[in-house]
Amino acid sequence: MTKEIVTVCLPASPFGGWEEALKAAMEPFDMNRADPPGEGRSNGEWDWYHVYGGDREIGLPVRPGHESDPRIVHNPVFSNGQPRAHRTMHCDGGPRRLLDFETARSVKTAEAGRRWDAMSRFAAPYAPARPFGHFRRKFQENPEDYPWTQARADYLEQPLLQALTQAPPDSPILQERGSAADCIGTTRDEYVRREISGVIPTNMLLTLDGVWIDRTLAPVHHPDLPRGEHYLLFADEYLMSLDGDTFVIRVRFHS
Repeated sequence: MTKEIVTVCLPASPFGGWEEALKAAMEPFDMNRADPPGEGRSNGEWDWYHVYGGDREIGLPVRPGHESDPRIVHNPVFSNGQPRAHRTMHCDGGPRRLLDFETARSVKTAEAGRRWDAMSRFAAPYAPARPFGHFRRKFQENPEDYPWTQARADYLEQPLLQALTQAPPDSPILQERGSAADCIGTTRDEYVRREISGVIPTNMLLTLDGVWIDRTLAPVHHPDLPRGEHYLLFADEYLMSLDGDTFVIRVRFHS
């Protein structure tokens, strides 16, 4: 049994109508439903849920100047009924036009660009290294002849990885937030795009079409949907493309 947060997208509705829209959107994924799963419906995703976006970065960022807009949702209580402090910079939900996805992503863009540039300078004297994904794929293709321990050892034995491992704690390359090694095997644009894709989405997304996408699991009824890193790229593009009147809300659920 776990608790997770799903980002739910709802059609534009009359003022205050988002609660009924949310109920309708979440209902097909209720684990307590009496009717058996049918085509296109899973066994369920939740046994209870609560509107909650977190009180800091995991909450949805509010566009400056709209902190007091009545369309912005701040659930006043936690799931246990205890009072919850009102926040202004982040909220639980609201119309897309009132949510500031752009600023949060621009901060990450600058941060990721600095990290990639620092890694590029650091890596210049060394032979090009392969990313860890290259060795992971070799393991997955032939685990009997190429065990996981060998894959990890081959990755770490590359001169650039050795240099990173041996860099002193005050080395500029280690001062950048995040893993410098993640830059290996990417262009600057690819790395930045990958990094910013994780700013707004949560691990689960419920689309306007009523499709529940879980980053961590292979979709059963929709095998063409993305997972892992591909999910983040998809979810980020999806959320950024929403119409300004689309309602976006964070929901914490238990399964």
